[in-house]
Amino acid sequence: MVSGSKSGFTLLEILVAVAILSISLVALLSAHNKALFMNAEAVEITEVVTLAREEMENMYMRASIESGLSDVRKRKDYPQYQWRTEVKETPFKGSREVIVRVFRAENEKAGDLFALRAYIRK
Repeated sequence: MVSGSKSGFTLLEILVAVAILSISLVALLSAHNKALFMNAEAVEITEVVTLAREEMENMYMRASIESGLSDVRKRKDYPQYQWRTEVKETPFKGSREVIVRVFRAENEKAGDLFALRAYIRK
C-alpha cells in the first residue's frame, strides 16, 4: 500500500473554476460595452448642445432678427448634424422667441436631437 498524499485539482474543481471565470468575463465585457455606448452618447449630446449654444450666441450678436424659419445649415467640422433656426414674434414689443433645433444630417424627419429656446430683445 502506498501512503502519500496526492496534490492537485480534480476535473470537477477545474470545470467549476472555468465556469465561474467565464461568467465573470461575460459580465465584464457586457459592462465595458455599455460604458462605451454611454460614452459615445455623452459625446453626441455634448456636440449637439455646443452647436445649439453657438448658434444661439450668433443670434444674440446679430443687429436685427427677422421672424421666420431659416434654411437648414451645416458645419464642416460636424458633418453628421444640421440645424434650423426659427424666430417667432412674441406679444412683447421688440422681443422675439428663438428656437434652434439640431438634428441628424441624414434624417431631419426623425426629429430633433436637441432644441434650445431663448427670448431675445432687440
